[in-house]
Amino acid sequence: MTVEHRRSAGWFLPMTMLALLLSGCSTSPDTPTLPLTTIPTVTISPTSTPAPSPTLQQVQADDVIFLTADEVMLSGTLFTGEEKADIGVVLAHMGAHGADQQSWTSFAEYIAQRGFGALTFNFREDRSKLDLDVRAAIGFLRDQGYQSIVCMGASMGGTACLKAAVDTDLAGVVVISSLWTTGNGSIGGALIVDREELAQLTLPKLFVTTELDGHGVPATMKAMYEAAPEPKSFEIIPGENHGTDIFATPQGDEFRDLLVDFLVKLR
Repeated sequence: MTVEHRRSAGWFLPMTMLALLLSGCSTSPDTPTLPLTTIPTVTISPTSTPAPSPTLQQVQADDVIFLTADEVMLSGTLFTGEEKADIGVVLAHMGAHGADQQSWTSFAEYIAQRGFGALTFNFREDRSKLDLDVRAAIGFLRDQGYQSIVCMGASMGGTACLKAAVDTDLAGVVVISSLWTTGNGSIGGALIVDREELAQLTLPKLFVTTELDGHGVPATMKAMYEAAPEPKSFEIIPGENHGTDIFATPQGDEFRDLLVDFLVKLR
């Protein structure tokens, strides 16, 4: 499929009076001479030229499949622009409200237009092994030739990104509305990240939550941020929405730009 492209100040002063005063016209001796008016000097600072907007690329979305280390087949979608990108982004979805890879589709298209590769995919049901799915997605992007890979996950997807980052070479990780554990799914157990694992992650990290997210998410995200070593940043967005649901709020553009800025700084 193809995504269509989206997307001085002057001054003058009245000079008539001054021209008359400076002209050679004679005046009557009885006519008082008006004093010359001093014209103030105005300095106009040159305005800075805004940086040109990046040329948006046509986006191609291809259905893909790849295998995990334990031979589970996963389905996904690879979003690419017209030019080969150096940075590929794994977009791991949350589990709330039956979310799947489509919760990342609009953002994946957006960053592909701006020169990043993006992979969305559907997790398996067993939440205790979601890190294997993330590792397989990272491996898939490496096989596609991406030199740097970022893992960006919402809720359980963020927990899985952190777990996978412990023993995977990543350029950066973004964690959105996540907890130390994914919680138990319909089958299998839960995936857990501990403080010792988080303390090992010396790659660039961004933690994002909304101010009033439920289930203790803001406090947990703050604790994760504090346990993680530099480089790191922590952003709190107004509202109560969770994970990729933030895109649909009045703060959606701010949230999107925050994620894009993180990616741009890795270039």
